[in-house]
Amino acid sequence: MTAKLPDALRFQAFLTDGQAIESVAEAARMAGLGDDGIHPGGLPAALQALSLGRAPEILLVDLSEADDLIAAVDQLADECEQHTRVIALGSVNDIHLYRKLIEMGVSDYLIKPLDPQQVASALQRVRTSLTPALPEKTTSTQVVAVIGSRGGAGSSSIATSLAWALAHRHQQRTVLVDLDLQFGSVAMTLDLEPSRGLREILGTPDRIDTLLIASAMSQESERLRILSAEESLEADIQVGEQGLKALLEALQPDSDQVVLDVPRRLDSLGRGALAQAEVICIAADLSLVSMRDTKRLLKLCQDINPAARRLLVGNRVGGIVGEVPQPEFERGIGAKFDFRLPDDPKAAAAAADQGKSLIETAAENPFAAEFGRLLGQIQPSTEDKPDKAPEKSLLKRLFGS
Repeated sequence: MTAKLPDALRFQAFLTDGQAIESVAEAARMAGLGDDGIHPGGLPAALQALSLGRAPEILLVDLSEADDLIAAVDQLADECEQHTRVIALGSVNDIHLYRKLIEMGVSDYLIKPLDPQQVASALQRVRTSLTPALPEKTTSTQVVAVIGSRGGAGSSSIATSLAWALAHRHQQRTVLVDLDLQFGSVAMTLDLEPSRGLREILGTPDRIDTLLIASAMSQESERLRILSAEESLEADIQVGEQGLKALLEALQPDSDQVVLDVPRRLDSLGRGALAQAEVICIAADLSLVSMRDTKRLLKLCQDINPAARRLLVGNRVGGIVGEVPQPEFERGIGAKFDFRLPDDPKAAAAAADQGKSLIETAAENPFAAEFGRLLGQIQPSTEDKPDKAPEKSLLKRLFGS
């Protein structure tokens, strides 16, 4: 017997197999929607249920058994109400089909077999599209690039903490982009699955649009979105500065801050990130190798982007064996540290265990105080400003709904 849609439920799903039911149930719980509205039966069950009661705010329908996906979406459109957001499931992986479905008003199209984290991210994006919109942005997006002088200097930790704090403490609409497409760690740090599509975005600048970007993002919260990847180690990845430039332009309308985690492999993509940033944060531990490479990085940044503000951050100070004394380090590089972040092993262990950024787990201690000073250089204090409403999603901006 087909279930009648209760008016109280915001979310309903109609699925065709057990694996999909289990994955969507897990995703719905992750997204805070609950799993009471999940039913078997796919498209026929959805159509029958819609004919018996009000359509929910979010409707997820498995169309993998439909002979014609376009016709199936037309059938759903006839039964859905104006407020309903539809997520379609299918087994056909085709970018042209995806774009056609989006043009018809589908909020997202997911490919089976399903990954619960991917489904949860899609549900969160759609929930965001149902929230009140922010006024149009009147200020330009700030781009912050974070790079380490050597492996282990903690640049990814700093980038993740900056992005989290900008989003949660300063209410800034923030995008964190992990530009290490094979070894990136920011998604794992925040206990998220790597997003899908970043390599395609960077590799095809002429095809970048808001739909493609929205489908590639993972959502940590209403204000913090992540772009990352986990590409095969066998892949020969050919992406460059033009793709990044197009991405940054596309992010402008819906972002206050973009934080770039830049790998030390300074290819065209890495150099492009430094060239396009307004603020460059160089993370350095006080090792001898770091002293050599910090000096080289400072010169490179001056050469390719003299207009950028450069912030030199001593990281994990007091936490490495054979540390070079700070006065000697500064003489060696010919520059002074702007900030010195002391080693905080307790916070680091808690962050790794809980899947959080380092600043989330840091107590009120010297590390937190110094990080607050660094954050203040990135974003002026907003303590006296009222909290903003949740941001307007990319899909909502595009379709005006």
